[in-house]
Amino acid sequence: MFVASWCAPCHGELARLAEIVRGAQPYRILVVPFDETRPTRAMLERVPPAQRWHPDRGTQRRLATEVEHRSAGLPFSLALDRDAQICAAHAEALDAASAAAMVAACCR
Repeated sequence: MFVASWCAPCHGELARLAEIVRGAQPYRILVVPFDETRPTRAMLERVPPAQRWHPDRGTQRRLATEVEHRSAGLPFSLALDRDAQICAAHAEALDAASAAAMVAACCR
């Protein structure tokens, strides 16, 4: 899940994170900062450390480019398979049902 402090629906996603995690099983949910601003970093402090992902700058730029190509903005989520290839994308606020649908698309 890509999040940023300026994305109002992203705050709602984080409030429902436990529900989304249950819907995404057996996949893991990782929350990725879309930007490195102080407010976004503060927002991520509400996320359990095991669910935060701070990719290196190159990976972060590559993923941000994917978001920009696949969506008009945030909220946005990607599912990656075991080979780190994108197998599903969701360009709206994520909930348990949409997380489960992403997992199903990846398991085909």
